[in-house]
Amino acid sequence: MKLRFFLLLCVTLASIGGARADVATGSWQSLLALAPPGSQIGLRVEPLDHRGTVQIDYQSDLLLPPASTLKLLTAYAAELQLGGDFSYQTRLWRRGQQRNNRWQGDWRLEFSGAPDFSRAQLRQLLERIKQSGTTHISGDLLLDSSAFDGYDRGNGWPWNNLGVCYSAPASAIILDGNCVAASLTPNAPGTNARFFVPPHQPIEVDSEVTTVTLQQQQEQLCELEMDTGPGNHYRLHGCVANNRKIVPLNFAVNDPVAFVRDVIAEQLNDLGIQLQGTVRGVGNAGSGWQAVMQLESAPLSQLLPRMLQDSDNLIADSLLKTLSHQAGDPGSFRSGVRTMTSRLEDVLGQRLEPATLADGSGLSRDNLLQASQLAALLRQLARTPEAISYQALAVAGESGTLRYRSTLRAPPLRGNVRAKSGTLNGTSNLAGYITGASGQRYLFVLMVSGISLSDAARRASWRDPLQHPVRAFEKAMLEWVYQRG
Repeated sequence: MKLRFFLLLCVTLASIGGARADVATGSWQSLLALAPPGSQIGLRVEPLDHRGTVQIDYQSDLLLPPASTLKLLTAYAAELQLGGDFSYQTRLWRRGQQRNNRWQGDWRLEFSGAPDFSRAQLRQLLERIKQSGTTHISGDLLLDSSAFDGYDRGNGWPWNNLGVCYSAPASAIILDGNCVAASLTPNAPGTNARFFVPPHQPIEVDSEVTTVTLQQQQEQLCELEMDTGPGNHYRLHGCVANNRKIVPLNFAVNDPVAFVRDVIAEQLNDLGIQLQGTVRGVGNAGSGWQAVMQLESAPLSQLLPRMLQDSDNLIADSLLKTLSHQAGDPGSFRSGVRTMTSRLEDVLGQRLEPATLADGSGLSRDNLLQASQLAALLRQLARTPEAISYQALAVAGESGTLRYRSTLRAPPLRGNVRAKSGTLNGTSNLAGYITGASGQRYLFVLMVSGISLSDAARRASWRDPLQHPVRAFEKAMLEWVYQRG
């Protein structure tokens, strides 16, 4: 077995080394052999002015999962429709009357999907209740989520990822990113790992995780698993290897109403405000409300760089729903996709059919997009370089998801590529701009899907990420464009 692995590894490294040699002398077609066997490739390279000499169009009409490159569409549509000064408002309302220090009636928190709404801001709103002279509330405190409609998670989101923070629910009610940080500390093999979650976080976690050696983990095909229960109850089980000191965990809040309700109960108690009724969610709060206070999120000009550079799914999906809500339609995934598509088709002057879109983040496996469609958007963005969506792109080796991307960290690509990455199981994409050795600029879209590696290639990539066939292909292709451009 060891001899077979060694031979396979030698063949893999030899093929990658040979293809790299072709970068300087061969054609771009010769580099296609670097991609994983059986994978699908969509490739488009265009000069941004008439002086550019490199142009590639290879299967650019193939429908492939865009992953997070879909955020390019979401960002530009949001910028066009909402404007850079747009911000979310979270409002405090009351209905009833004051008698001494008692409010006879209800208070309402109106959420709008602000992706950066924090506990500190929630505290400000609740402090305003006390500043009004109220220490007793005879009614309820309502959590208004009417800004958004339909499901909190998109069609096609993998069920086994719903408990982690990049799949946090895109509800109108968002607090601290609907995410809770925790950790596991492996102990001696055969014993349970130690679980920790900060005591102020209102989630319940039953941990039954066993510590094993790395060899035992591989032999038993054991891994860390999580089940979500009712409310914000989770069960951890399976195993972790003892080759790490701490395993960081990030739990996606499963029930935003319950989460915010529990945080509010703690904060009201701390403020000395007694609530006679309950904290409960509503979708239609009726009329007769008096405005008390509102807080604003960061403006879109600050949210878009976070979304694109950090590939923040929650910001993207909240913006998608906001597009349709601001247009007077339900703030849902489906309505948001329709609004986004219509807005982009107007400015691009072309239909986005036969693309299939299900969310704004690219997390859904139902999304399908063509490299040529991404290229059309990049072409339009290049005409307006002052656009936030253009300026916010990560720079190779310097910022965002491209800072440590193995293919882009070293010269000549470092600093010469501005792009959006996109990764899902079996998919690796990159779309953006590259400045060639001559100083000429090009847009490019590189989509690779259907990725399945042999054991030999996988082990080789663990030792050196650049031995991963997709990374080797991406690096070689972009260096070819750089040198020829």
